[in-house]
Amino acid sequence: MNQDTCGFAVRQSAALKTSVSKSFRTSLPGGWKKMNDKNTGYEEKNHRYPDSADVAGGERGKAFHAALEREEALKTIINNSQVVVFLWKNEEKWPAEFVSENVVNFGYTVEDFISGRVLYGDIIYPEDLNKVGEELQKRILTGAPDFSMEYRIFSKAGKIRWVNERSFIERDQEGKVTHFQGVVLDITERKRSEEKLKKALEMQKVLTAVINNSPAVVFLWKNEKYWPATFVSDNIVQFGYTASDFISQGILYGKIIHPDDLKRVEGELERHIQKGEVSFNSEYRILTKAGDLRWVNERTFIQRDGNGSVTCFQGIVLDITPRKKIEEALRKSLEMQKLLKTIVNKSSAVAFLWKNTENWPVEFVSENITQFGYSAEDFTSGKILYGDIIYKEDINSVFESLARAVREELDSFEMEYRILTGDRNVRWVEERTYIQRDNKNTVTHFQGIVVDVTERKEAREMLEIQRELSIALSSTWNLQAMLNLILDSCLKIREIDAGGIYLKDELLDQINLVAHRGLSSDFVEKIYAYRADSPEAKQVWTEKPVYKLSFFAEEMAGMLRKEKITAVAVIPMKHRGEVIGSLNFASHTVDRIPHNVRNFLESIALQVVNYIAPIRIEADFI
Repeated sequence: MNQDTCGFAVRQSAALKTSVSKSFRTSLPGGWKKMNDKNTGYEEKNHRYPDSADVAGGERGKAFHAALEREEALKTIINNSQVVVFLWKNEEKWPAEFVSENVVNFGYTVEDFISGRVLYGDIIYPEDLNKVGEELQKRILTGAPDFSMEYRIFSKAGKIRWVNERSFIERDQEGKVTHFQGVVLDITERKRSEEKLKKALEMQKVLTAVINNSPAVVFLWKNEKYWPATFVSDNIVQFGYTASDFISQGILYGKIIHPDDLKRVEGELERHIQKGEVSFNSEYRILTKAGDLRWVNERTFIQRDGNGSVTCFQGIVLDITPRKKIEEALRKSLEMQKLLKTIVNKSSAVAFLWKNTENWPVEFVSENITQFGYSAEDFTSGKILYGDIIYKEDINSVFESLARAVREELDSFEMEYRILTGDRNVRWVEERTYIQRDNKNTVTHFQGIVVDVTERKEAREMLEIQRELSIALSSTWNLQAMLNLILDSCLKIREIDAGGIYLKDELLDQINLVAHRGLSSDFVEKIYAYRADSPEAKQVWTEKPVYKLSFFAEEMAGMLRKEKITAVAVIPMKHRGEVIGSLNFASHTVDRIPHNVRNFLESIALQVVNYIAPIRIEADFI
């Protein structure tokens, strides 16, 4: 602005002040409003302003006409601006003697204030009213010529607006304040912008503090080779660098990426750019200033200009080395877990994790639970509780033994008991369990393995049967007693529920059923004896055990079906190279004689023939 322009502005400002002041002091309250009234024009009740024709001939008339034009121009300017002009009395709540028509900007009319219905103090926000009064009183007491303050007012609709008031303090000849001539400017939008800026700056400060105290390093890279940085957050120090290392271009970001990863990162970024994508994400290794390797995750926004050309990259780089180490450890752990799972699932040991609640619900069970006829889902779903499959005659002893181990604060529990399989068969198992406690020493879980020891248990029982049978046979020389002892002993085996012993009759050239158990009288009558040349007798003479129903002739097979026999064992008894008879056993419950039972029966046949043969020979001799 040049000197003439500045001078004009000063003059115009002085003229505005003088004219408005004069208007306030010489016009009736609400004079400008009346001047705008289409019905009255410039007329007042008992007075009319002279028009230009009345005074055209004199200098005084010209000056008056010019003053009217200036006043009209000022009125138009003010009423079309955001500046509301007031003339307040120096009384409580500052009643208005004059207000410009643009007070409508706040929803009010001139009449609202001039009539006294609305006092200016009534529209000032209550929390600001005292401050306005105190500040104005302070200016008056110090003799100040003016007053300026920002505060809030209510619009007529009840909305809060921020205003800036600038007023001249009018005094009479004795120095007493009589009026305040002021302008009120709506600065709500500016205040909102200031508030937004303040919040933005506060948020920027918070974000900067958060970023610089977080592991996420913020970068702004140029789209140039090796990505020079124009900005980097201060927490780059976690990698040993300073922000100035990068901003000075002393270090280029691409140069700290591990050489084995750099080409891959470049290729991935280029593909994202070519596809027109807006972001890029990659994991790779970087070198710290000390030369250590760190894994990072980069998440970047690709910035483009109006033509779609890439200008820069905004991104964050997060140190994920601990996560990578955990992932690697987890990968190895999963591989080991997979290997152990394979080993467990191919073994006879079933792994369990039980809760320490009633009937021991199962949280985990290995897949090889199928060997007992169940699926893992049967237990983990809660459909079957472990206590449900423990043999009812053993459940109390299992519970009491486990409770005693818990009570005595033992770390483990071991026991053999019976369980029911999915098809309701009974199996002996051995359980070995670790007792888990929380930090309050309360037992929460049991972690253990269950091993099927049925065959071992049965083998032990079979050895005991053989030992007792040997003692019993040694104490008698009665053939029939011996035969009964043999049958009774063998029928202790769970899978066998019927049996008979055949001995060869040399005189009659046949084999005879000399003792039997668990067979119907009709069946016994039909199989009581066989000629030496019969298919059944011939099979015995082959000196090989028979365990198949298909061995028997059709007629015999029909009798077995009628007897409901489902499995058989025919064991020849051989003494000094000659077959003297056979041990025949059957089952009505299993479809095959288990191998351990077969071994037991064959062992019994070898054992008892040494007792039977001498007595049989003696009986034949007599």
